[in-house]
Amino acid sequence: MAFPLRLSPYLRPFRRDGQLLVDDGLGAVHAPSAPQAAVLRTLWPGREDPAALAAAAEVHGDAAISEALVTLVDQGLAFADRAECDRAVDRALDRGLPPVPFLDQIELTNVCPMRCGFCPRGTPGKMVRPTGFMARALFERLLDQLHPDQARWRPLELHHLGESLLHPELPAFVALATARGLPTEMSVNPSHLTPELGRALIEAGLGRLVISLDGIDAPTLAAIRGPAARWDRAERNLEALLACAAGAARPPTIVIQMIDLARNRHQHEAFRARWGALGLPFVQAYVKDLDGPDPDTGRASAAPNVYLCGYPWRSVVVLWDGRVVPCCRDDDARLVLGDLTTQTLAEIWHGPAAQALRAAHRDGAVARGHLCDGCAWRRDAFADAAPTRHPDVARAAPLQW
Repeated sequence: MAFPLRLSPYLRPFRRDGQLLVDDGLGAVHAPSAPQAAVLRTLWPGREDPAALAAAAEVHGDAAISEALVTLVDQGLAFADRAECDRAVDRALDRGLPPVPFLDQIELTNVCPMRCGFCPRGTPGKMVRPTGFMARALFERLLDQLHPDQARWRPLELHHLGESLLHPELPAFVALATARGLPTEMSVNPSHLTPELGRALIEAGLGRLVISLDGIDAPTLAAIRGPAARWDRAERNLEALLACAAGAARPPTIVIQMIDLARNRHQHEAFRARWGALGLPFVQAYVKDLDGPDPDTGRASAAPNVYLCGYPWRSVVVLWDGRVVPCCRDDDARLVLGDLTTQTLAEIWHGPAAQALRAAHRDGAVARGHLCDGCAWRRDAFADAAPTRHPDVARAAPLQW
């Protein structure tokens, strides 16, 4: 059987509850039937196998395989060639461009006392932009400019490169978002989550709280996060938070996570035993892949999260001082799209810097040294890596933000 079509090189297979799913890179997730899954395996970019396609036809029948091919075309997963695929991707991205961007993250502060070796904020000299705290007036103006579907798209992530718990008006900021029907979430270090602050955040309506707990004793936690990460305070604060949440009418989802590192690998099982069997329905505990090189060994992540980048057509990150950057990977404001102290969110989104970024991604013209240079999520890099994402090696999707 000849290969009549080419699959999009932007597909990302993964598993959920054991079922094979395929993300098309543009926001749609498909659950392939058995014949469709067989076609996906045999037509996968860089791993095409004519013999396997013929074998699949013997198992499922020619009619079923032909129908699967038609369905994959209709779903935008298969094309006559790569050029047709790229034109379709361009049309889909431009057609889906919102009038104002969704917010990926809001940085309430970039102040952080932690010294995490895997974070640019904790690495001396890595981040040189000024530190500070977002003003309440700026936060309120920003909330007034949001896309009307922000709440459906994703909650407001009230963090970026800093410890949001240090913001003196944090509960008030959460309450402002809650009053507008906007769900909120953040990732924090429990050493700074006092019982009083935890209660205030729950009362303000915080929807989801990720607790970073990378060691279950004082030496391990301090070795990973620095001396400001006090195990005694972290444990005490976390227990107080869980007790408060257990008595709340609408407790937030609480995720207790340990990042997989060489320094704490000996504690994974004890971590799961302690925090993964609490019997509280609003609590999850899991060990998270670092998604980057281990600061001690230099080894890359075993299973890095890789997605087709759609940020230039979809969302932005707002820094504490009102500057807007393309994504969460811009730690030091290397590519500023605009400034909310002098522009509106819509003006920035349709301004020259944002348009130039979209053109660079669309045309594959990202210059050396550009923020996006070397990023595995970029379209060309993501496509080149397609052979490594074959359905037979699809893994369970990580816990999502």
